[in-house]
Amino acid sequence: MESPEPFPDFPEPPARPEPPESRQPVRCALCGRPLTGADSRRAGLGPACDAKLHPPGPDIRTRRHEVEQDPIPGT
Repeated sequence: MESPEPFPDFPEPPARPEPPESRQPVRCALCGRPLTGADSRRAGLGPACDAKLHPPGPDIRTRRHEVEQDPIPGT
């Protein structure tokens, strides 16, 4: 038994266009390396370059504050 074409009067569907690149390459603004992480791509800087430009603040808990004191009398 011959199988007839499923839709003889229906035109052929158009060919699918090639999908565009999913993401444009984003490079670090400081060193030019390609960025892969979402946060890095948003900031425009890689983690190493971001640390160079924005170093972490000093930890206040570890800083010592030395005070000059007079000796305690009687010791």
